[in-house]
Amino acid sequence: MIDGRNGASDHGLVRSMRSTVGRESTTFGFSIVVTVVFGLAQSVEGPPTTAQVFLYAIGAVLSFTVLQGVLSRGFRRPMPQHATQTMTLGTSLNVLSVVAALAAAWGFVRLAGGPVAWAGAPLAAGLVYLLLEAVEEAVAERVLVASGDADAEKVSNQDS
Repeated sequence: MIDGRNGASDHGLVRSMRSTVGRESTTFGFSIVVTVVFGLAQSVEGPPTTAQVFLYAIGAVLSFTVLQGVLSRGFRRPMPQHATQTMTLGTSLNVLSVVAALAAAWGFVRLAGGPVAWAGAPLAAGLVYLLLEAVEEAVAERVLVASGDADAEKVSNQDS
């Protein structure tokens, strides 16, 4: 197994782990957000009804659906992906986006209450999380470019 030093490429388990962690970091953070937001909502609202659980799931999914629709211009444009080192640095900062998303959800539940809280809290948390993930990735790009990484600004599926 080659460890990637001196320009050599990784093979086997290390390469697979790098690939998995690199592509799943945003998803992992979102999973944490929606899990903990459910707990927050339950701590404020009490146990949800079956209908409220469905509302919660719909609200959680809508954050991605709305942003995908807007950012892909009605699902007609490809979604660009930053270079992996940029994504890795950006998502390593996601403790900030996770905490901000939880704060947004908690505030939403406290203000709205009832069925609206169950649908709106995961939607608000998801939107805040994704917005701040984008900010973290933009910051990561700037840090890497400033450190001399010419590839940090590269993206795949770039719109023309």
